Formats: sequence, C-alpha cells, structure tokens
Amino acid sequence: MKFRLKLMTILFLSLCTQVIGQGDSTGMDQFIGDWYGEGHFYNVNFSNEVGMVRFTLRVTTEMEISGSIGDAELTDAEIEVDDWNDGFMIKGTVVGQIFPHNDFQKKRIIIMLNEVQDGVSIGDFHLKSNFIFDFNMRPGGITLHKNP
Repeated sequence: MKFRLKLMTILFLSLCTQVIGQGDSTGMDQFIGDWYGEGHFYNVNFSNEVGMVRFTLRVTTEMEISGSIGDAELTDAEIEVDDWNDGFMIKGTVVGQIFPHNDFQKKRIIIMLNEVQDGVSIGDFHLKSNFIFDFNMRPGGITLHKNP
C-alpha cells in the first residue's frame, strides 16, 4: 500500500512538473515581427477567378496581431498553439473587401502555421463566415516570410 502511494505521488509530481514547465515554451515568440506572403485557394476555379491573395501580419511582443488579407484588414486576432495540427493557429476578423473587383466576402479567418524555418512559415488558411461551420469556406495554402 505504501509503495503504491509513493509511486502515485512521484507520478503526480512528475506530471505537474511537466505541465508547469510547458507554460514558457509555447514557441509563439518565433512569430514576433512583421510578415508578408501570398496564399492561393485550393479550389482551382475560384483561384483562377480571384488569383493569389496577399497577406501581411504584425505580431507584437505582447502577442497583439494586426495585418491584411488582400485589401481587407485583419482585426481582433489571436495566436495560440494548435496541438491538433502540431503548429500554431491565428484566428481573426476580416473587415472590408478582400478583392477590389470581386464581391467575395468572408468575415472570419483561421491561419494554421508550422514552425518557422529560416524566416519562413508555411501553412493553410480558411476564410469563413463564422468560426464554427461554413459550407462555403474557402481554404488555401499560405507562405509567410519574416521581414528582416
């Protein structure tokens, strides 16, 4: 009985140490700075219709995020660790017209990014009407480059 209690105590303390130690090692600080890049839509017909979409991001040391998607503004954005996709996720609101000569409109964006390698992060983006489910979601691929 005592052995089992000691073993459970050791396992519990080991787990607590691992969980507490993870708070400072999220890796989100690798995104601090200014970023630019382009994305393309996976739907070939839609991609041919609108072309590439430009992205800019600014991530401050306080993890405040601003930027643009095409001609639209990215607001109310947050970054978090995305354990599901083994990377990072930025969620934000899209304000304005993304493409000046197309009536395509979405209100939300999710950007899923991989670790930064040599100043570059690749991933996916989802332009959506809401954060839950959107039958007309427009997913695509994105490549971001860090400004020196």
